[in-house]
Amino acid sequence: MDGLALVLFLSVLVEKVVEIFKDTVYAIPFLPDKFKPLTLELLSLACGLIFAFQTEISALDLLNVNILNPTVGKVITGLVVGKGANFAHDFFHSFGKGKKSAGR
Repeated sequence: MDGLALVLFLSVLVEKVVEIFKDTVYAIPFLPDKFKPLTLELLSLACGLIFAFQTEISALDLLNVNILNPTVGKVITGLVVGKGANFAHDFFHSFGKGKKSAGR
């Protein structure tokens, strides 16, 4: 699989995983409301890091950037995948809205 396609796929996967846990996080009674979005953000970043390390993908390698420690590339990729989940969510949410309004 192409590296950029894998990063995009992982971003969508992280977005879906976070969406599954969203109801669970908001149902936790002892967690203050102001920390619930932060909890989801941290979950997104953690999933991005885990998936980047498990797939051993490095954005810096994809861009042909030489670094001494390959772990740095995996961490950067994990953070991009984790934050890319928000972008993927916004994209699919707005795409779904546009599709529904076009059908009317």
